[in-house]
Amino acid sequence: MQVYWSTIKGTDKAESEDRVLVGQRISFEETSQAVIDHGFVAVADGVGGNYGGADAASFVCQSASTIDQPSKILFQRINHLLIEKSSSNYAYNMATTFSGIYMVPGKADLVVFHVGNTRIYAIQAEKYLRQITEDDTVVQCLIKTGKLTEREAENYSARNKITACFGGGKETLLQMDEIHLRDKVPKQLLLTSDGIHEYLSIDEMENILSCVGDDKIKLVKTMVEQAIVNGSQDDCTAIFVDLGI
Repeated sequence: MQVYWSTIKGTDKAESEDRVLVGQRISFEETSQAVIDHGFVAVADGVGGNYGGADAASFVCQSASTIDQPSKILFQRINHLLIEKSSSNYAYNMATTFSGIYMVPGKADLVVFHVGNTRIYAIQAEKYLRQITEDDTVVQCLIKTGKLTEREAENYSARNKITACFGGGKETLLQMDEIHLRDKVPKQLLLTSDGIHEYLSIDEMENILSCVGDDKIKLVKTMVEQAIVNGSQDDCTAIFVDLGI
């Protein structure tokens, strides 16, 4: 699969807390591309606004890079180790989101593993987006229970407050989704951190997909740049994946 990504740190941050995982490579604060034949492609967004968030995102990505047959059980073990690391080395609870795809070797099955509010979209007809993951956030819970409309949610004061993650001092906070796409494997995907999708509407992202054409590095850079133009001060990460199928 071919992978293209752009990831930058937010305004006034000493270091980005977003991490990109491509196979065994962990990336931050760079724009690049790679071709891999197996392993994860993922985005993790460290929680907390300090070094612990960046370290948590790196830890989970590094651990995921060593997995040959991913499962919820293996991620639960990683989560346990993260909490142990946090309690031993920090005065605060390290935490991170994680949204990743894993192509099962020899099988027509793409597996999505997700927790938090980073996102994975399927790209249809090279220009339309369908969100595969569901945000683990307070605002999403309020929408699902009918306490907020989609329009009301746009201005909700705690839009980014998450309800599930790796770490956070409690093992029960890891409520990971495992989604097998099997016969519905998309040819192309887009992964984003909330610094992107909180500031770009679906229409804006689809417009970028339509206008940029075959230059996928330009595509991911444009998404980051437009999010900043729209007011994003958060870390911004956009990853485009072509599965080559």
